[in-house]
Amino acid sequence: MKTNTISAALVACLTGAATQAQDFSDVSVGVGLTSFGYALQGEYEIQPNIGIRAIVMGAPDINDTFDDDDFTADGTLELGGFAVVGDYYPLSNAWRLSAGLFLSNTELSGTFDDEGTVYEGKVAFENEIAPMITTGFKYPFGSGWAFSGDVGVIVSSLEISSDTTDEDAIDSIAEANADLSDVPVFPYIGFAVSYSY
Repeated sequence: MKTNTISAALVACLTGAATQAQDFSDVSVGVGLTSFGYALQGEYEIQPNIGIRAIVMGAPDINDTFDDDDFTADGTLELGGFAVVGDYYPLSNAWRLSAGLFLSNTELSGTFDDEGTVYEGKVAFENEIAPMITTGFKYPFGSGWAFSGDVGVIVSSLEISSDTTDEDAIDSIAEANADLSDVPVFPYIGFAVSYSY
């Protein structure tokens, strides 16, 4: 997994924000849970209704059998990603609109079985870096604490890839990818608790 690269990017983002901040209460850090596993996030409030967030996501690998309408996969699911989003609070209250970029580190790899056609391959986002659009809230409580949540989409379909040279498998992959391309977005949901300092 790209843990070192992602962690370095988060540290750089937070360091840059902290360097520019004159009021450190504009900087917050938080932990949470997302569609892509556990999350660590840093946030900088540029203006009272505009902010920027960096989110690192990941979880332990899952080894299992996964069923889909198009295939069954026996393998390993890796969850993870890194997102940078800008937040806008149009009504200057808890509600926000967010948009940015998502760098995926999520894939399912292993042995695929499509009605008897078996091959080694993986499923991942078609675009490793994709736009991300969400809406959500950030509700402050206590002294410096806040609870937040987001729901939205990552604008990329999933895609199966394989090194197989078997013609039946190649045809099966092409058919499955045609079906997957009919869904051009992937759902995202996340919740976090953060502290401003």
